[in-house]
Amino acid sequence: MKYLAILGSHKRDGITGQYLDTVLDALPASAEKEIVFLRDYDIYPDTMHDKCPALDAIEAKMAACDVWVIAAPTYWSGLSGVMKYFFDCMRFRMVRMTKKMDTLPGQFKNKHYVSLTTCFTSSVENFVTGATDQTFVTIDRVMTSAGLIKKGEFVGTGTWQYHELRPKKIQECQRLAQKIAHADRKDDETLKRYILLFGMIAVTTLVTMGIQNIFLHLFSASVFWLAYISFVLIFFLLLAGLLHFFTFVRHRRR
Repeated sequence: MKYLAILGSHKRDGITGQYLDTVLDALPASAEKEIVFLRDYDIYPDTMHDKCPALDAIEAKMAACDVWVIAAPTYWSGLSGVMKYFFDCMRFRMVRMTKKMDTLPGQFKNKHYVSLTTCFTSSVENFVTGATDQTFVTIDRVMTSAGLIKKGEFVGTGTWQYHELRPKKIQECQRLAQKIAHADRKDDETLKRYILLFGMIAVTTLVTMGIQNIFLHLFSASVFWLAYISFVLIFFLLLAGLLHFFTFVRHRRR
C-alpha cells in the first residue's frame, strides 16, 4: 500500500505535523509513505497557457498512492488557508465538469482518505461548539466530489501553548493508522448498506406485526398492509437520516 500525506500547515514540525508523523509511523513497515508539505512548493492556479509544475508533481504523487492523509490545522473555525488554496488550485485536476456544469469524480475516484486537524479549543469546548466541523466539511466536500472514500478522521484539541502530543491522542493516531492499513477495497458499499438496512427493517417489521396481529387482532387484512408499508418507509427514512447524520454530518470533536 502507498500512502501520501498532504500537510497544509505553516510549520512542518508543528503539532499538526507531529500528529501526522505519529499516524504514518504506526503504519506497517511494508507501507510506502511520503509527505507533501505544501509550503515547500510554488503552487499557483493553472491557466490556459501556463500549467503549474508544482501541481504536476503533486498530482503525480496523488495518482500513485492508494490512501491520502489530509492534514491541516483549523484556523477561525475553518480549514487552513494553505490547504484551502491547494484545493482551489487542484479543482480541475480532481474533478471533471459536464456541459451543464455538473461536477463529476475524476482520475482519483475510489481512492481512500482520512482527515486530520488540530485546534486551540479544548475537547469539551470543541464538543459543544464544533469548532473543527467546518474543516472536516470542507475536506469531505472536496474529497467526495473527487470520488474518494472516507476511512476516518482525527482531531487534536487543546493545542494552544502545548508543544507535546498527549498520550491519549497518540493512541488515537495509532488506531487510525491501523484502520487505513486495511483500506484495500476500491468500492463504496454505502448503497449496499442502505439496501441491507431496508431489508432488515422490512423483514423484522413484518414478523413483529404478524405476531401482533395473530394474537391481538389489531388490523384487518387491508389495513395491515397499509400500516406495514407506511411504517417500514417512515422508519427507514428516519433511521437512514440518523445514520447519515452521525456518519457524514457530525464529525469528531474530541
